[in-house]
Order: sequence, then structure tokens, then C-alpha cells
Amino acid sequence: MNRSRTLLLLLVLLLSGLLLSGSGLKAREIHLPADPLSVPIGESNQLWEMGDLSPGEVGGKVKFSVDRFPETFNNLLADSRASSDFTRIIMGSGLMAENPANGRMTPGMAKSWSVSEDGLRYTFHLRQGLKFSDGEPLTAEDVVFTYRQLVFNPKVKTDKRDILRIEGELPQVKKIDQLTIRFTLPQPYGPFIRQVSTGIYPKHRFKNVSGKEFNRSWGRELASNNPEEIVGAGPFQLAEFVPGERIEMERNPYYFKIDPKGTQLPYLDGYHVFKVKDNDVEFLKFKNGETDLMRAQIEDMPYLLSREDDEGWRVSTGGSDEGAAMSSEFLVFNWNTESAELGKLFEREEFRQAVSLALDRKRIIDEVFNSFGVEQYGPISRLSPYHKRSMRDELAYDYAPGRANELLDELGYSDEDGDGIRDLPSGNEIKPELIVNAGNRVRTRTARIIADNLAELGIELQIKELNFDTFSRRLLGGNYEAGIVSLLANPVAPWTLSDIFRSRGPLHLWHPNGDANPADWEKRVDELFEKALRASSFEERKSYYDEFQEIYADHLPVIYTAGESFLYATDERLKNTEEFSRLGTFVDFAEYVWVGN
Repeated sequence: MNRSRTLLLLLVLLLSGLLLSGSGLKAREIHLPADPLSVPIGESNQLWEMGDLSPGEVGGKVKFSVDRFPETFNNLLADSRASSDFTRIIMGSGLMAENPANGRMTPGMAKSWSVSEDGLRYTFHLRQGLKFSDGEPLTAEDVVFTYRQLVFNPKVKTDKRDILRIEGELPQVKKIDQLTIRFTLPQPYGPFIRQVSTGIYPKHRFKNVSGKEFNRSWGRELASNNPEEIVGAGPFQLAEFVPGERIEMERNPYYFKIDPKGTQLPYLDGYHVFKVKDNDVEFLKFKNGETDLMRAQIEDMPYLLSREDDEGWRVSTGGSDEGAAMSSEFLVFNWNTESAELGKLFEREEFRQAVSLALDRKRIIDEVFNSFGVEQYGPISRLSPYHKRSMRDELAYDYAPGRANELLDELGYSDEDGDGIRDLPSGNEIKPELIVNAGNRVRTRTARIIADNLAELGIELQIKELNFDTFSRRLLGGNYEAGIVSLLANPVAPWTLSDIFRSRGPLHLWHPNGDANPADWEKRVDELFEKALRASSFEERKSYYDEFQEIYADHLPVIYTAGESFLYATDERLKNTEEFSRLGTFVDFAEYVWVGN
């Protein structure tokens, strides 16, 4: 074939939307809507923050392993990460999407949206030409069907319904036209944009299915025998499911996103997932080159780091913001403890500041987390778009036992008898009991380090290890003096912290029943959480959470210590893995990952 004919054939293929895949074995179908979403990969605007990523090349597959396989491939029924990791990527994000790089909400299937002045009506405008993975159109009818007949249907067993209840009521949803949907809320609810974003179901597949039948749909048997029957609008679709062995995912040729160069996402042709029995087998598969990525364990790190260059791995040690914890251990003192003298001491901000200054967090990181740990800067994780970046400078965190002793001297608590332990006004020594749950290695080791640190202040902690039920009962009942606690909070949804920081919250551990007599700053925190819950714009919500973090830094109601780093390892040929974190790993970045040479 001469050169001119070759060029002509290539041009025909390009114009018909057929490009060769990375394997060269199969035509790469491309079907884009009239107005696809162009994701600014490689750019660092505030909404996307994808400056560390790069536009990629199409083709190739990625292999990894997991120790649990899905119980269902129905996203609304998925109640575990093992299931939702697959169902989310099949169904897609819905009207809006959470950016895995920073947690911000970005456009999804809706190209635009608006909120009424009173915060009650949310109107979404769909992209023209959206399709499901079976090629059928996705319109406003599918959106309304998804919410009215499925999400809001009491016979459908889904947690999503309760997430969308606002003061006990569900929103109303109606179709305005084929591309426009409107939700009407019973009252303003700031998190609505995030909470409403769920995968859209194809009406043409479920219009004659009852709620009871829906609860049995898209199960493991169908996935095994007829995977093509599971239809979504996400970046990948199920190609093969062999229970207990493997899952094959392939790209959705109708996906609605492109990169800045106009290349349809996802870049990969698909990915392959092995079932393994535990983390040890997962490590061996990665070590032997059978898989391309894995979530690393602390005990794996010495080997991975020693072989990183030789094996061509990229190992994340959690040294940057991507390594931050979603939550971490914190130390709390009970203002309402049985000893009024101790309670009065614990209530003094200078006391809590002194304790924070006395904590050797580097020692905690080195000894508890084998050097793979990170400090927690306040209650909102650094992974969160609501994290106040100046928190590190505002907190009394630098290890300074000398200054800590000065603060206690200024409070008037001295060691009258010279035995090395400071005394209360009654003459009793400051020897609070610190409760931890037995068997929790992180907390028990952290407790011993804290006890060593506070001994330098003349405070003798009495560590009491309790079984978990007793530990929890004493904490929640306010029957303790000090405790070490870890509470997981959603880093992109700081309103989940309200149980801890609102005065009437059930986990307001430092001031049990604080709503009966809250401090002025606690009242202000109550107001800020209420205002943030009603604010419809990100910027307004962030201003309230910024002030909350400033109040936290001033008063230190609980004292954060450190958490385990996010540890990850990938084959160096995988690109756009730099921002993997607890906020988003391969599954969340899968449409952006590509394979280099």
C-alpha cells in the first residue's frame, strides 16, 4: 500500500471515531455527547487542582488485587467498600462529581446548575447526548426515575434515602424538560449538592421492576453469567466476573469526559482485579510483578523502599498532604469528671496548651508508626477542601516542654513536697487516670509516650487499659478523667464532626452535657455548624469552617497527636498516580490513570 493510500485510510478511521487501542488488537470506539466535560488535567485551578497530573496516552490495562469481592453490583444496595468500589465506577458519579484530588464538587452529568435565592430549589441542566454504556440515551426521565422510583422508594433497601432526608423529609424531584431536573427541598441544606450525587439508573432496564425485585437485581449470578446486563454511565463497565478469582473491567465507549487535548477518557482499555486472601498475598503479587499497584502496609515499607529503584516502583511514604490521615488519635480531658479539682484544671485552656506543647509527636510517629506517620493539624484533615492551610502556624504544637512547664507554673500548680509531681490546691497530687481500649496497639503505645511526656511536667498519668465495651461505656457516660480516642470523620464533609464539637453532640467528650452550660466559644461553634449546614455555596461554608478551626486552635478542647501515613506503591509506568491518597486511590482516579513506556 502506497503512502497516500495509508494516510487516507488513517484519516477515514479518525473521522469515523475508530482509533487503535494500546494492544493493537481491537478498535477503540468513541461516542461523545454534544457537549462533553473537558477535565483540565495538568492544570491547577482551585476547583480541580490537577497540576500534578498530565494528559495521557490511550490503551493498556492495569492489574491489582483485593481481599474481598463485591456482594452486589447494584450501587444503591452496596453497603461495603468491597462492593461500592466497583459499583461506583460502573454507575458514575451522577449529576455532580467529587474531585479525588481535593474533595471539591465538580460538574458531572450536569453541565450546570443553579440554586434559588431561598436555598430550596436546585435546578440541574444535563449535557446533551449523554448515553448509558449500552448506547441508550440518558435523559431527565432517567434522573427522575432514579430518585422517585428507586432512591425514594421505601421498598428499596438503600442507605442513600436517609442521607437525603432533611429534618425527616425527602426532597421533591420533577422533570422540567428532557435535559432539566429540579429538586425542591423542605428547608435549606448546604450539603445537598454532595449528597444528591449518585449514579443514574437506566429507566429502560427497570421501569417494570418492583422495589422487591430491584433488591435482587444485578447480583453476583447475573454478573457472572451476563455482565453486559449491568448498565451504567461511569468510565468502566463490567466485562467478566469469576467469583473468588477475578474481575475484568473494560472502558465505557460512551463516557462523557475528555482531556484538554480532546482525548476521550478513560485512557485505559480496562483493568483486571485478582482475589487474594490477605495483605501478605497482595504484597507477594506486587513484589513478583503480577500486579501494578497496591496499598502498602507499614511492615512492607523497608523492602519496598530498598528495592524501589531496582524494580521500577514508585513508593509513596506519606510525607506530603496526600499522606495525611482522615482522622487521628486525640487526647481528651473531662471537665465534668468526678474530681472537681481536676475538672477545674482540665477546663483551663493554658493547661491544655501546656499538654499539647509537651507531646513529642515525632516520637509517637517514630515509635508507634515506625516513622510512617503524620501529625494531625486540628479536627479537619489536610485532605479536606475545608482545611484551613494556616492551622499549622496557629496551633501550639511545637514540642516545647520548657514552655509547657512555664504555663503550669503560671497557673499556680507547683510541686510543694518536691516529689516530682505537681499538687492540686487540696494537696492531692495531679495523677489523672487515662483510659484506653486494651488490645489497640496504637492507643496503648501512644498512651505510654504521652505518660512519659507529661511526667516531665510533673503530671503522673495512670494508664488504665479496658475492654472496648467498658472503654466506650465510660467515655460516652462521662465516667472518666482522660482518654485517647480516634473518631473517623469524612474529610470532605466536616459537618460529620458536629457530634463531637457541637455542645449537644453525643460525643462532646470534654464537656459532657455541655449544652446545659456551654462556654461562649462553644455557643459560637454551635452557630457556625448550623450556618454551614444551611449555606448553599462552598465559599460561604468554608468561611464558617475556617472560623471553627480558629476557635479550635485558640481553645484546644481535644489535643490531636498523629496518625498513620497513607502508604502506596505502583509500577513506575503508571502515570497520574501522584495524588493518590485516602481521599482517592486507583478506583477514584481510574479514568485519569494511563500507562507510559
